[in-house]
Amino acid sequence: MAAEAAGGEPSLDIERHLKYWKMCLRSPLPHAYLSNEGNRMALAYFIINSISILTPSSPPPPSSDTAADKPPTPPLIGPEERRALRQWVLSHQHAAGGFCGTSSLIFPLRDYEEWDFEAGAPTQEHSGLANIAATLFALQLLALLADDETADSAFSGVDRVRTLRWLRRLQRDDGSFGEVLRLLPGRGWFIGGGYDMRYCYIATAVRWMLRGHVKAGEPGWVDDFDTAGLARYILTSQTYDGGFAGSSQDEPHAGYAYCAIGALSLLDRPLENSKASHPSAILHSGIRDMPRLIHWLASRQFVYLEPDTSADDDDDDDDDDAVNFLLPKTLSDLSLDENLHYAGFNGRCNKVADTCYCWWVGGALANLGREELLPRGPSRRFLLEKMQHRIGGFGKYPGSPPDLYHACFGLAILAVMGEPGLSPFDSSLAVPVETVRRIERARRGLLKNASEERKAGTLGRELVNMGLALSEKTPEWLVGVTGGAW
Repeated sequence: MAAEAAGGEPSLDIERHLKYWKMCLRSPLPHAYLSNEGNRMALAYFIINSISILTPSSPPPPSSDTAADKPPTPPLIGPEERRALRQWVLSHQHAAGGFCGTSSLIFPLRDYEEWDFEAGAPTQEHSGLANIAATLFALQLLALLADDETADSAFSGVDRVRTLRWLRRLQRDDGSFGEVLRLLPGRGWFIGGGYDMRYCYIATAVRWMLRGHVKAGEPGWVDDFDTAGLARYILTSQTYDGGFAGSSQDEPHAGYAYCAIGALSLLDRPLENSKASHPSAILHSGIRDMPRLIHWLASRQFVYLEPDTSADDDDDDDDDDAVNFLLPKTLSDLSLDENLHYAGFNGRCNKVADTCYCWWVGGALANLGREELLPRGPSRRFLLEKMQHRIGGFGKYPGSPPDLYHACFGLAILAVMGEPGLSPFDSSLAVPVETVRRIERARRGLLKNASEERKAGTLGRELVNMGLALSEKTPEWLVGVTGGAW
């Protein structure tokens, strides 16, 4: 479906992609998504984020007089639907902090439902499960659904204090983060989810979105998690060949490298008007072997060779990997010429090219400020001619049907590479740059509300004290509530 633009280069059919995402938004998803029931928040993020990438708030000027005469296209997601989606997101907030991935995990609906006050514990094993990934997706969605008029209140309804306290309890003694917090009978609180660099990245992203510069004693103060411990855990997970894994002894992975780089960068990213790539002291001074990391990331790209459709040997017809990882017939095919036609990316050594690894590798390089190492032309041709589907979206492999995950991150890396017609994209927070600005405003709005609530509480206390001073006697009902220590 990749139409050719001037110069013979393929073009991104934005209208067809929007039709694909409109179908995903309005219609039931195919049965293959049933196994993702617990990940509805993630699916919503892929859909809304992709629509935001395809519909920048400042679209490019029309390319012809005919286009200029066309009436403006109404937004794909109108104000009423945005409000409804916002309420849907907030309905997944857990009473103890964080967000659940789907409505089937939201228990209890009220703070004190099924709670044994005498035992000081819930009557059930656990009261629902907020998870760290759904919490990030929920915050991203709230910002994506806001506009310039509503950005200050985008996080209105988010229990910032409880979410940050819950996030802190997800950190282990070694600095790493888990996914969920569960109360196990007879064992106490248990951090579940394994050792996964994704959780470390998500923790820093949630912290950056919600915490702000609040000092002890100020309104909205919450104890921070152990940032130094997290940095140590990440930095000691660099492998011998420069990549990152769950530990220095495991196989490095491009997704883990992206998360490690993103987490370190977010720990000291400025809170206002910042960019994904910034002079991070933790990132650029802490990583043990930065040249080897950059070399490892750059080595994830390789030439994609066209399958020989005229060959008689069809033993591998059903093997996607065989088609996707063809070996050159001659040494001359191993050219490093900058004019090579297709360049794909893999996530690990000796693996095949995959749309999402164009994002994980490209996003990691962008966060390091090394976008020049991305072969823009060959990578763009690979995505648009081999991975882009005729109905819109991107597939995992050449010829694969589109899916939400790969379709979203295919657009994301194109936006990072500056594809015309797409919203400028923040490679660290994985949302458009205009959404990052709204996150900053939403955070300020939360902190302003905390300050105003504290002032209101102080004023109320002063009025009560004034009344008590005039009456010279504390009412019995107030003594019963406060024990006389008002």
